[in-house]
Amino acid sequence: MLKSLLLFLAVSAFSFTSLAQVSDQAPSKELLQSCLLGTTDDVWNELKLTYDQQKRMKFVQEACAEECSVAAAKKEPNSISNADGSTILSEVEHILTPEQFKKWVSYCAGDTGPKK
Repeated sequence: MLKSLLLFLAVSAFSFTSLAQVSDQAPSKELLQSCLLGTTDDVWNELKLTYDQQKRMKFVQEACAEECSVAAAKKEPNSISNADGSTILSEVEHILTPEQFKKWVSYCAGDTGPKK
């Protein structure tokens, strides 16, 4: 019984540790916003988005073109909305599966393309 419990705890701890590892080199919010604007249909196809996901991502890209504060872009005060693009990126994360999002972020970080 004790051996089983220890084995279970060891396996659980190992699994949790591997899941909790996150790259400390994550791209900045500005880079992701800029990348979102430049992500083409070819990239979405490589990530194997469903038709619905592709449709939703088009809407998000259009919204980002209007609202995201892209790196090096002139920032003008907006009395109606103080959107910094984080809502847009949150929407991207909800539309894509965790695996698709991870691959897209990797692509944005400068990898040659999404890994299949």
